[in-house]
Amino acid sequence: MKKFVIEREKLAENARLIQQRAGVPVIAVLKADGYGFGMEQMARVLSETGIRMFAVTEPEDAVRLRELGFTEQDILIMRSTAMADEAYLAVQAHAISTVGSPEAAYCLNEVAAGCGMQARAHVKLDTGMGRYGFLADQYEEIKRVYTECAAIDVTGMYTHFHSAFADSAATHAQCRQLCEIAERLKADGIECGMRHAANSSGLFCYDDLTLDAVRIGSAFTGRIPAKTPTGLSRLGYLESRVIELRTVPKGHTVGYGAGYVTKDATRIAVIPVGYTDGFSVEKKKDLYRLRDVVRYIIGEIRNGMGKGAIYVTVNGQRARVLGHVGLCHVSVDVTGLDVHDGDTAILDVNPLYLSPLVTKEYV
Repeated sequence: MKKFVIEREKLAENARLIQQRAGVPVIAVLKADGYGFGMEQMARVLSETGIRMFAVTEPEDAVRLRELGFTEQDILIMRSTAMADEAYLAVQAHAISTVGSPEAAYCLNEVAAGCGMQARAHVKLDTGMGRYGFLADQYEEIKRVYTECAAIDVTGMYTHFHSAFADSAATHAQCRQLCEIAERLKADGIECGMRHAANSSGLFCYDDLTLDAVRIGSAFTGRIPAKTPTGLSRLGYLESRVIELRTVPKGHTVGYGAGYVTKDATRIAVIPVGYTDGFSVEKKKDLYRLRDVVRYIIGEIRNGMGKGAIYVTVNGQRARVLGHVGLCHVSVDVTGLDVHDGDTAILDVNPLYLSPLVTKEYV
């Protein structure tokens, strides 16, 4: 038996704290199934706290939210696309599309006109993320989206911070680029609409970047990379139970590869959770600049000194994982602890890597 437990009131309280800090409308980002917490459930809780605008990455998610009954909320699709089938879904869902290129603008305009509808859109600026968006020197192309696309009602403009958690100078420079384009449009008699740039780290690391709205995702879960104190509660945990207790002698090996050798007689609790459930699963390292490699080396040295040990909570007590985490099981040292068969075990997992076979339960 295992389930991923999500505390509804913690989520609601995080949402209230975020809205208080922002002081402007909060766009709740529900991409990747609500960061693994369940898009529908998150949307319902956040709606109850007064949030009236959502953002997703996939057009299909906008359609699904409408089908689930979220008909009054604005929904921003954050992925610019020149694919007519995706533009059609956005238009039919009455969602706000992202336009980040002349091709995307032409596509959305043609699809909306063909449907006899007026599409809504926000213009996306690429100020350093390198994915979607007009570059700062494409002002004339940006202007034409506002002035020449008769079937598009442009109601906003935004950009995406790439290093808000670590680089203040770069983050402020990105925000300035957005504001400068907005000012140029205003000078030409065009209102750009809602300006937004701050993500979760941008909101909590800075006091001057909220603009007209903020886009918040991971902060709702209390799991953001910024080191700044936030007051947010960490959301969610994997719950299982002890299915067997056993004592092994000194010198006994534990796990694949005999990865751990007991130093004394050791009482072990077996918990039926492994990396197939998302436990101890993390994103692969994918950058190898010199500074990245140095950081990795330092991290591995710290892990080798014991700082990388993995712990779980059994019957309210902290217990260390012994040996490798298995596919379906993990062995933990409960020597000297008050632990019995059937006791509850709490494990920390990243819900983005949670197995779809694990039930998510809001409590």
